[in-house]
Amino acid sequence: MKNNVAWGFDLGGTQMRCALVEGSAVKSRIFRCATQRDRPSADIVNDIISLIQTAEKETGKKGLPVGMGVPTSITNGCLDTCENLPTMPNYPLAKELSQRLGRTVVLENDASCFVLGEYALFDDGVKKTLLGFTLGTSIGMGIIINGKLFKGARGQAGEIWRSPISIAGDESDASVEKDQIVDRCLGGRFLGSLYKKFSGTEISGAQIHEKAVQNDPAALQCFAVYGRRLGAFLCQAVNMFDPHAIVFGGSVSSDYAFFAPEFSNFSVLKGIQIYKTKAGDTAALLGAASLIQY
Repeated sequence: MKNNVAWGFDLGGTQMRCALVEGSAVKSRIFRCATQRDRPSADIVNDIISLIQTAEKETGKKGLPVGMGVPTSITNGCLDTCENLPTMPNYPLAKELSQRLGRTVVLENDASCFVLGEYALFDDGVKKTLLGFTLGTSIGMGIIINGKLFKGARGQAGEIWRSPISIAGDESDASVEKDQIVDRCLGGRFLGSLYKKFSGTEISGAQIHEKAVQNDPAALQCFAVYGRRLGAFLCQAVNMFDPHAIVFGGSVSSDYAFFAPEFSNFSVLKGIQIYKTKAGDTAALLGAASLIQY
């Protein structure tokens, strides 16, 4: 990663974040605000601009280009339809922000930004193949093959959240309906539905984590089911890409210790380096900033 200076921005369905990035290091605090994704697109864009301006005022760094991760694919600078930004399908976000901020703004899928940020910290990472999975409100995948970000023929590679998945005959979890998409079977919201099924109580993902720390049986059962389902999905990815390593980021990755033991049930995953994010909260910001080429 070159010693570039830029703003790294991560636009998620729950929150938006930005930070000043120089090379492979974050040089400011991380500025945050809620996305409130169901609002009109104009309101979300106004908050993006406001957050950048707040960060500029505090750091004194004005006019720098912006690399931004978004929770969907991009077609001709416009956001493709996704549940995490339901009011912004086909929205020309790159053009709008570039015009209003008066600078270069580059967009990329947030999982791709995450894997770029992690790859910069990958030991002996030259020409390695790395898969990065973002586990949060939804699930995404970033792909680096032989040291380069892989986007596919139409820029859609890694958009796994929308893939259909049939779970007919899956006895490990009868709570999910047949023929769902990956998002509904592996997104963070799936954990909430599992916990309600096992305990009769509906709580947040953060609360499920705390329950698991306290050895709550329902919470531990949630993560066991989640780990088996994720492990099965990883087998498909490994069989397709044969990576050197797999890394997890996103809010659900904080529960790695609870779901990862289930991976040992899958022989396909043996020999693959699998780990939780090294860059933590900053990986997507580092990767987003690296999109800016000087």
